[in-house]
Amino acid sequence: MVRNSIVAALIAALWSGLLSLPAEARSVEHFRLGGWLGDAYVDDANNRFSSCVASAQYRSGIALSVQVDGNYDWYIGFSSSGWNMTVGRNIPLQFRIDRGAWQQGTGEVRTATMVRMQMPVSGYLVHHFRRGRLLQVFDGNNTYEFRLTGTSKLMARLGRCVKINSARYGLAPGSGLNSGAPAPGSSAPSQPGGAQPGGTQSAPAGTALQVEATQALFNLMTQAGLSGLKLIPDQDREDSLKGLHAVAKKDGRTVVVHIFEKGGYASEQDLMAQIIADSAKTCEGSFQSGTEQTSESGKALFTSYAHCTSGDTDLVERVAIVPRTAGGIFVYGVSDTYTGTADGPTVSPPELTDPDFYRAAAEAAD
Repeated sequence: MVRNSIVAALIAALWSGLLSLPAEARSVEHFRLGGWLGDAYVDDANNRFSSCVASAQYRSGIALSVQVDGNYDWYIGFSSSGWNMTVGRNIPLQFRIDRGAWQQGTGEVRTATMVRMQMPVSGYLVHHFRRGRLLQVFDGNNTYEFRLTGTSKLMARLGRCVKINSARYGLAPGSGLNSGAPAPGSSAPSQPGGAQPGGTQSAPAGTALQVEATQALFNLMTQAGLSGLKLIPDQDREDSLKGLHAVAKKDGRTVVVHIFEKGGYASEQDLMAQIIADSAKTCEGSFQSGTEQTSESGKALFTSYAHCTSGDTDLVERVAIVPRTAGGIFVYGVSDTYTGTADGPTVSPPELTDPDFYRAAAEAAD
């Protein structure tokens, strides 16, 4: 990805008018992050916050933009002066990050030279967009590739942009936090939005999944006899853990729970392959892994392990995918780091056998 300040500024101006922003949108904040140029926009008619957008120009001549609105819904868009598309047309798209499974999307042609695609409400997908190296998009004829340079810091910056400016300006009509997921890079603000007098207000979908996953995490720790772990809010996590529904840590042990709703993943096999590929990619030493399908407490489990040895450090990661009664799956993960040298302190998490982990995962959601 390369940066050209003049071209990028023009691209940012283009997106400000096309990415579902109000017709009289006004920029109230500018920021630059590596090759990305970003803006926060308000509706000039009522001075309410609308959206944060960042864009970058690639050598291919295509601009990639990322938008996060007041609902914490997020979109990616593509623009090229060489395109001539029919405005209003919907284009079936497929996309994937690195070697992950292809996922389905729909691109909406906003102008003859620009198409926008809403991304699924998935903390795990945000997590991979932040950590990934390559985004591929297939339109039925051509595959477009985008190096994901600086996207970890970008998503965190867009999350802060939404949080700060929605608090500063309020949300434009039709926005609100009723249907959004947690911000990419920060936890969602706690303020309510859009409740009607005398009516009831349900929890945001992302918040409901966080609550369910957090309860499952506590159940897992209780069933497995894990004590002393502290729940870590999204804004206090390292980048590799941001976007997951529930995370707890203590010393060398990290426990995570994430929920995939029905239709939010291609298959358990593809998902597990992606998890193992992520582990292999970050290992700087010897690596081994394996998977197994088993059953526990009447439930079918798909499990994996990954073991990375680098110098005096061993990282052992175990994952169990368990069916969810409401549809979809729970993904439970335990990551243990063991270190020990003759000259320094050792870190060795308490023993957790595979059978105990599998049993706890199977019973955690009951």
